[in-house]
Amino acid sequence: MIDHIFIRNYKAFQRENIPLDKFSLLIGSNNSGKTTVLEALDLFFNTQIRFECIRDTKEDVVVEIHINEQRYRKTFSPPSYEINFKKCIGDMFEINHIKYLYIPKVINDQALLNSILTINYTTKIDATEQAKMFKIFDYIDGKLGNDNYKLFSINNDIKMNINKDIQFSKNDYTVMLSNITYHHLILGIDNVESNFDIDAIKKMTKYTYQTLFTTNDSEIAKHFDYSVVSLYKEDIKSEFETVRKRITNHKKYILVEGKYDVAWFEKALQLLEISDKYRVIPCGGYGNITYVKEQLEKEHFETIVVTDGDVELDSSLKRDVIELYGDVDYINSRFGTNFKTLPARKRDFFKRIRVKDDIVKKVLSSWARKNLKLDNKFVVELNTILMD
Repeated sequence: MIDHIFIRNYKAFQRENIPLDKFSLLIGSNNSGKTTVLEALDLFFNTQIRFECIRDTKEDVVVEIHINEQRYRKTFSPPSYEINFKKCIGDMFEINHIKYLYIPKVINDQALLNSILTINYTTKIDATEQAKMFKIFDYIDGKLGNDNYKLFSINNDIKMNINKDIQFSKNDYTVMLSNITYHHLILGIDNVESNFDIDAIKKMTKYTYQTLFTTNDSEIAKHFDYSVVSLYKEDIKSEFETVRKRITNHKKYILVEGKYDVAWFEKALQLLEISDKYRVIPCGGYGNITYVKEQLEKEHFETIVVTDGDVELDSSLKRDVIELYGDVDYINSRFGTNFKTLPARKRDFFKRIRVKDDIVKKVLSSWARKNLKLDNKFVVELNTILMD
């Protein structure tokens, strides 16, 4: 699945990293970027660029996704905004079998039917078929045995002649998506409440590779069983309604500093088998936590603040930053470091890693979601804090 998406120069985002889970609900105020995430994936997988969404028409549009710790970046350069192959990163043919279906708030029914038909017809290209393709373009540069070019992507496009007006109900849409047989499908549904009954989400996403939703309905955000991704357009005070969309009387709220912390906490709660009791709220930095706590407690919601160790509260972690609870062998392998043990201070940690701090946080949040164990010291410390 896609662990993170990076978007640059497209619609709501000048430059933004967003962590994702297998089932993610994107919430936020208007123009916070919920729809932009889904449209950026449509650009990445289907080359559906929306020229009106380009922020600066003199700059590249970049969409990068991370799957199984591999980077896949597509860059679209002005003036035509065709794919700039020189600036792409990753072997795109490795993920050619992954398909993306974007369902906007206003659905074009004919286009949806044809997209579903195309996806269901998709088959993974085997070695024999690849050999045939290589033979076809073997002479593309006029020389026998061409090895200058690699396969980038192969896409089928099947269309039915739909010449009658059609109109579908919410149940019809649910049935159509439930009957998609292709298992390597990423589904992106904008304003899910507009066209689908929420009770049917689990049914229609049973076999999908990954599903992303957006919503403006606070009830959906409150009761969504999977990961909720909060997008903050501005400071937390002006964006507090985004936080409130996640509030229900049946849970306690763990207030954490940043978006990359969420994966650590959610995984730890799963390991401790208490996910049903707590919801994790990222506050966009330590400076916002007090405000969020005050607002929630005014309405008599129970909150627990858990910060990095450099803050020094009773409920702070013992280590400077959450990344210092990562596996030292993994960190050495992933970042080319030679730690014998991880340092006590974040300054010493980030200084020794020759990539941006944000990338380190992004990579280790993905590691935590997949590999965190019950005996990890972070999980043990969190359990102690919650018990107290």
